[in-house]
Amino acid sequence: MNNTVTQVPLAIEVYPHFMDHCFAGKVVFPAVEALKVLAGSIQAHNLFSSNLAPRHMTDARFNKFLAVAPGQKAIDALCNIRHIDDTQVSLSLATRFSPKKGAITRIKEHCTATFSLNPEPPPTPLPAPVHESSGPVFEVAAHRIYRELVPFGPAFHSVKGALRLSQSGAWATLKALPDAPDDPFKSLLGSGFPLDGAFHAGCAWSQRFFGIVAFPIGFDKRIIYTPTVEHKEYTARVVPTYQTQGTLGFDIWITDDRGALCEAVTGVMMRDVSGGTITPPAWIREGVQ
Repeated sequence: MNNTVTQVPLAIEVYPHFMDHCFAGKVVFPAVEALKVLAGSIQAHNLFSSNLAPRHMTDARFNKFLAVAPGQKAIDALCNIRHIDDTQVSLSLATRFSPKKGAITRIKEHCTATFSLNPEPPPTPLPAPVHESSGPVFEVAAHRIYRELVPFGPAFHSVKGALRLSQSGAWATLKALPDAPDDPFKSLLGSGFPLDGAFHAGCAWSQRFFGIVAFPIGFDKRIIYTPTVEHKEYTARVVPTYQTQGTLGFDIWITDDRGALCEAVTGVMMRDVSGGTITPPAWIREGVQ
């Protein structure tokens, strides 16, 4: 395996709608956008001999939040590149920081992922929708999600209608909201809003059934079969797979209005990243034993 790492500077434009993506009172760069930036680096630096978009991702980790200051227009970052072979490359998005004034500058990694051109057929069959699963279904209106469970601004309100939650998973209708018109990579991986909205559904599920406000910290594999398109609606099925040492595991299936699979994200890891300082409202736990 090639362990040589090439480091290149990266200027990330901060679009106005990113200011609606907040956690604990701070604006944080969206994980789905970080993956898009890394995929864009593959094309910008011709890291694959093929012109195909790198829509097969493995071993993604969202290591540290990348904070965005109010009014910030761009982020000075680094892209660390490690070639694995002709069809796989590992990338990380990082920034420089100084722990205190006068200290040595250090590197902080925010997102890592391996991109591959290896094809993989869609899995079949897909999991059943929540309303076909066993156990009672608890519905949460979208406006209540974003007011009390996932307090993001309107630009990231991608869950539409009622989110359905049962012990066996979550089911949501998602809107691929508009990206910035001048984003050069906005169609590279498709719209990031459906996956971001599926994470919101997983966060709501974790609040109802585990009493924690869990956010994604990575996933094992993401395959984009048909890129999602802004302004269109999709369906997400979020299926819990395990719970261990405070981490919840999920698989996510995103389908179009005909039921065709657009994205499969397996081995999603979510956990409380607030250190217990943020807790769910009492009503979301109503009726849970």
